[in-house]
Amino acid sequence: MAAERFPPTGRLAPQGIARFSGIAAEILAGGEDPPVTILDMRVEADHGAPLHASFDEDKLFLVLEGRFRFDLGEAGGGEVTAVAGARIAVRRGDAHGFRAEGGPARMLLVSTPGRHDRFFTALAALPVPHDPAAVEAVCRRFNQRIIGPLMG
Repeated sequence: MAAERFPPTGRLAPQGIARFSGIAAEILAGGEDPPVTILDMRVEADHGAPLHASFDEDKLFLVLEGRFRFDLGEAGGGEVTAVAGARIAVRRGDAHGFRAEGGPARMLLVSTPGRHDRFFTALAALPVPHDPAAVEAVCRRFNQRIIGPLMG
């Protein structure tokens, strides 16, 4: 019997939570060979992801609560503010980063093809404080590249 490639029809049950750098990402879909990763991300105020590129995944961010500031790089027109209801698309390879502003915030991240949950899990497994060389090794393993710091 073939392995499941998408969650079964019905309610999604969390598969785990990856916590790092002020982000708690509840994994709703992911695994070894999924067509999509779905993460329910709660981000503490003034935390987020530095400017980076994901070379294998296309992403859709759906803001559910609070406010985020996104840096979408040159391809996306620079910085944008996103509040509940906003949808931000990022094509594979395009630079992007985000930061929760004014308090904690929450969004869904949908990426395809799946496996982005394993990147988050690998980052969460690193000892704190994070050794930059260890973070770089995880990035290389998952074809990610950090381009700049977290937005100020």
